[in-house]
Amino acid sequence: MAKAKSVMANDRHTGAPALVRVKARKLTHGIPVKDLRAPVQVLKSTKQWLDQIIDEKQFKTYDDAIMFLITERQKHLPSDFGIFPDLKEYMCNGED
Repeated sequence: MAKAKSVMANDRHTGAPALVRVKARKLTHGIPVKDLRAPVQVLKSTKQWLDQIIDEKQFKTYDDAIMFLITERQKHLPSDFGIFPDLKEYMCNGED
């Protein structure tokens, strides 16, 4: 089994571990909220794929590469429209 490598979500493409930075923001109510980044563990081969995506698309962070993969996947999801063609039409009878 391949050994997992810990990669910070805000880790730059340099491959060096990045420090978790905590930034305070203010909401409309004046309450400060911390912008936390979570560490994730990925296999070395997964990190190499992410590095390749970062190089090809000229992204700056692993987060950008992961969001790219998520949005590309969402573009190609099959539609659920018409999945049950034999289902009887729903009619509300007031009891619902």
